[in-house]
Amino acid sequence: MKSSHCDDPYLFQISSYDISRLLPQVSKALEKRSEYLSRQRYPNMWRHIDRLPSPSQGLSRSRLRTRLFSVLCLAAGVILVVPGLMEPKELLVPLVAGAAAIVLGISGLWATRKNREKPFDRSARLLLEGKDQTPESPVPAVSFSDQGMTLSEKGETEFVPYSDFESAWETEDALLLVFGQRVTLLQKQDLVQGDVASLSRLLSEKVATYQFMD
Repeated sequence: MKSSHCDDPYLFQISSYDISRLLPQVSKALEKRSEYLSRQRYPNMWRHIDRLPSPSQGLSRSRLRTRLFSVLCLAAGVILVVPGLMEPKELLVPLVAGAAAIVLGISGLWATRKNREKPFDRSARLLLEGKDQTPESPVPAVSFSDQGMTLSEKGETEFVPYSDFESAWETEDALLLVFGQRVTLLQKQDLVQGDVASLSRLLSEKVATYQFMD
């Protein structure tokens, strides 16, 4: 199935990407997607995690206290997980609680590292790699209609129906679209036909999981 750009109300003409501006936004979107998938797959574990106090709560907590709290959580988690793995059916609650404590401890230690690279920065760099270069002519284009998305590059056209989309994540300056095993990243500034607000409403109606990143 093909879609004509002239019939599609929303059209992007791809330009070079501002990687330094987009990197933190894409990293956050990838992290939120990973958490979303994890919550879908392990809802019971996340219920326990959400009930635990965050090590970052309280303005009076120092970095040292946060690290100590995280180490204690990590140690307690290991103590609970080991017997739980040996007898998972009988010790399911300690196993889940231990796993949650380990996750909390690791997260706290990551949060207190100086000059740390955020966990999804590397994935964001890979996604953005090479996109700061000016595209060759004819310029790649992506359009949206009520039926789906059309990608055009180097004379090839591909239509992706909304039913194939796993999720869509909107950041301040971009749209990150996940379908199949692929990810498409679009800069809002490249939208030359239609407006972002209307496109956001369309995607939120058509894509099962659509989230705006604050």
